[in-house]
Amino acid sequence: MQDHAVEPDSASRGLHELGALVSPGRQIAGGPVHTGRLARAYRSLRRLRFVSLLRPVGPLPLIVIIALCTPAAISVFVSLGLGVAHSDAATPRLAQGALETSSNWAGYVASHGRFTSVSASWVVPAVKVGTQPTEVAAVWVGIDGRGTRNLEQIGTLSAELGGSPAYEVWFEVVPKAPVYVRMALSPGDSVTASVTTNGDGNFTLFIRNNTTHTAYSTLQPSPGAELVTAEVVAEAPATVSGPSPLPDFGTLTFTNARVDGRPIGTFNWDRLSMSAYTTRQAVTSPLARDADTFSVTWKHE
Repeated sequence: MQDHAVEPDSASRGLHELGALVSPGRQIAGGPVHTGRLARAYRSLRRLRFVSLLRPVGPLPLIVIIALCTPAAISVFVSLGLGVAHSDAATPRLAQGALETSSNWAGYVASHGRFTSVSASWVVPAVKVGTQPTEVAAVWVGIDGRGTRNLEQIGTLSAELGGSPAYEVWFEVVPKAPVYVRMALSPGDSVTASVTTNGDGNFTLFIRNNTTHTAYSTLQPSPGAELVTAEVVAEAPATVSGPSPLPDFGTLTFTNARVDGRPIGTFNWDRLSMSAYTTRQAVTSPLARDADTFSVTWKHE
């Protein structure tokens, strides 16, 4: 697969993006049986490179909380607390950051450290019918999305497939293919997701639907993980011909975006907005004063 071109902003460094290919013919767990146009759209979705990894210069941060050597029940319990509350007495001090343009990412990446956890909350965005039969927006948190060959991530998918909306929960541990999770998800649901490790090569990927009070957790090995970056991102997943069209999701707000238990903005960070050539597709806002809240606003498919 060819990497996608990246167009740096004037004050930004160049980016290099790699990706992992979803295995052809992979079924979406728990999905209905689709025929005709919608079935073709789902087959197209399964061919997405769910993660077009940004690989620029230098690493990024993440959040730590779960020692995987503890019982699984404790891991899940700790994960439940991620991103829900924090007790910073004073306004966090924002670290240095850079503005960049990506062909398929919009959000924040933390770097220049060794990171063992990342988490954030968001409301699953509804998508509007667009001009293309298949349009996809993936929203996720992850570790090692830039500068390494590995990536551990979990999140939600909002898509327009054959003229019908689709909403999924998924995770991926690169270089393995994405896995779709049997978990009910609707637009407007509030979710909290986290990726954590104690540095032993195992990761707890966790997501909770705060609206339906259901949760999913899985322990996954990733022995090559370097723990150099952390990401909170909205993405147009990659296809063989480039990023998929981006559905109109309005404005998506991330809250409690935390890395190693601290606001993501207190680390060195990159703020990415998404563009296709000269067309701005999604714009990422500056961080709020709490250093862990920001929004991504859709502009164009």
